[in-house]
Formats: sequence, structure tokens, C-alpha cells
Amino acid sequence: MILGGSGYLGSAIAQVCDRAGAQVRVVSRSGEAFAGEGVRGDVRMPRLGLPPAALKQVQDTTHVVFTFGSVSWTSGPGQALETHSAGTKSALEFLRQLPNLEQAVHVSSLLALGRSEGRVTNRELYTGQKFRNWYEYGKYCAERHVRDTPDLPVGIVRFGPILGPDPRGGRLDTTHSLPAVFPHLLAGYPVHLAGRGDFPSWVTDVYSAAEIVHKALRNPIGRDTWSWFDPAKPTLREVFEEVCRPWGTVPKILEAKPLGRLVKLFGERMGTPAELAEYTDPWFDLDPAILDDIPRPWPIPEPGYLAATGQSLLGARAGRGISA
Repeated sequence: MILGGSGYLGSAIAQVCDRAGAQVRVVSRSGEAFAGEGVRGDVRMPRLGLPPAALKQVQDTTHVVFTFGSVSWTSGPGQALETHSAGTKSALEFLRQLPNLEQAVHVSSLLALGRSEGRVTNRELYTGQKFRNWYEYGKYCAERHVRDTPDLPVGIVRFGPILGPDPRGGRLDTTHSLPAVFPHLLAGYPVHLAGRGDFPSWVTDVYSAAEIVHKALRNPIGRDTWSWFDPAKPTLREVFEEVCRPWGTVPKILEAKPLGRLVKLFGERMGTPAELAEYTDPWFDLDPAILDDIPRPWPIPEPGYLAATGQSLLGARAGRGISA
């Protein structure tokens, strides 16, 4: 059962599990499924809002994935906490009603670490950090709820920004998160980044992320925490350059240091999109050995997934403000 399985990452997870021979149920508010069986439900409601017939049908569920909620870095407290915090508590309670449950995986975000100081590993969650936005705090609260339920077999997998063409066959959503910057860059506008973006972006492609979740289900992860990102560790500058390459565009990346607080204060007025304004400096310091907690063999990120992200936008250049 994949909660939120009709979304960008959820659809890829559903496809990977389906190809591996699992019987897949995708629970979402729309009831859509791009692999497996679609079930209409809502994690914010008791028992996922499922009618009695559907509740009876899912009693044989053995594995569950939490991959619901908006990825907007500019969401307000209501949206972030209602879905990520309250929704996770509701989903955890639902797991107690599944008599055959073997393993669940909560998809978290590396941004739950907020403005962590010093080197961090998979063990830390609260490090005394402050949070840049409500999304980070919502993901922190969700992970906190999972860690506070030791009676349930729920592991945690953290990702940074996830890129690559949309597994659902549509156009990549550039409304939220790091992709919100792409239309800005492709239109020729500048962004201001510390060190001109020469710091790790912790990105990965959508299908290797899905493979990691599947590994966590089948390995299984138990109650451990894993973190996954492209082992090549492309910098933020390299991400922007590769996404822009199919457009024949060189992104205008300027040094942020001389502008300092003004970049964050004025956001787009200083040439930095609102979604990126708080991420102009290195995000946190991850221990280099953090990937070693994941059993090998590791999935191999899709070759050229960054350029493929730009190519998918080029194919839909007429949509939602993307221009040559």
C-alpha cells in the first residue's frame, strides 16, 4: 500500500514495486494509480477515510509506504502541519489496524535537518536546528512521530530534491521545490548563490529513489534511517547547468556573498526565486559515510537524468510560463 502513490515519487515507487511482482494498492485523494490498483482515501482522516468495504479489502496489506504531502518550500503552517504532521500521526494509527503488517517506510526529507550545525549522520534528527520554512518543520514533525512509535515496524528514508522526467508521463511540475527555479533560469534571469553554487545539492533521480524505498521494504529496513542521494554528489551549480543544457542556455549564477541578507530579504527582486531564497548557502554537512548504512548493491541513478529533466521541460515549453 502506497499512501500518496499518485504523486511524482509515489508513482515511481508504485511502478518499481509492480515490476517486482508485488500486488500494489495506491491510496490517494484522487483514487488514481499509474501502476497497481487505485483506492480513494485521505491520510488526514481516521482510517484514511476508507469505506468499510475498502477497509476489509486492505486487511491483507503487508508493506506500506508513506509518500504523501506537498513538497512546497513556501507552504504555510496549516498546509505543512495538517498533512505532514497530523497526516503522519493518522497513518501510523492506521498501521495498527493491519494484522499482517511486516514493514512500513516513511519517506522523509534531508531538509528535516533544517539549519543543522556540524556534521550529521542518519542518527540525528533534532540537533538544535532552526528551520527555514514550514515545509522543513512539517517534515521534522512527521519524522519525529515515526521515531516516537517504537511499537511499529516503520523505517525512515530521507531524500534531498528528486529530479528526472515525470514517471506519470506528464510534464514535470515546476511549481514547487527546486524545480521552481528552472523556469526562472531558462528565461535568462540570474540567481545569487554562495560560491556561485559550488556546494552539494544532495539531489537524486526519481527512479533510484524509488528503488531505495523498494529495497527498504524488502531488505527490510526495520526501524533504521537511511539517506540517499546521487553518489556523484553534483553541486547545485552543476544541476542548474545540466538542466539548462538541452535549451542551449548557460544559467546566470552570481555570487551571493556581497548581497548577503538582501538576497533573502528581497528574493525575486534581487534575482532569486522565492523558493530558493533561503537556500543560497550550503544546506548542511552530511557525513561522507552516510550512504554506507544502505546495503549494497545500490541502484544506479539514471544516466543523464539532469539533462533529461531539462529535455522534458523543453518538450512542454508552451506550458505554464516556460519560454525559450
